[in-house]
Amino acid sequence: MKLLKLLEITQEYLNDEKLKKGERKRCLKDIQQKLKKKKKQLKEKMADEQDETERNLLSKKLDIVTAQRKKVIAALKELE
Repeated sequence: MKLLKLLEITQEYLNDEKLKKGERKRCLKDIQQKLKKKKKQLKEKMADEQDETERNLLSKKLDIVTAQRKKVIAALKELE
């Protein structure tokens, strides 16, 4: 899944109050796992990259994914 689409889905589920608690929890856990996988991929890509500008771009993407993942984890803790 592309990063932009994943971030859109994350925001949608973080802001959706209509979902039942159990369903929302399942969706957030799924998103959290996808963000974790994306974070790992970005770290690996960054380690292999030689170009400094590309490394900076990957670093910014990694920061965004990390921040979104923290939001999802906080939302999950709030549901429990």
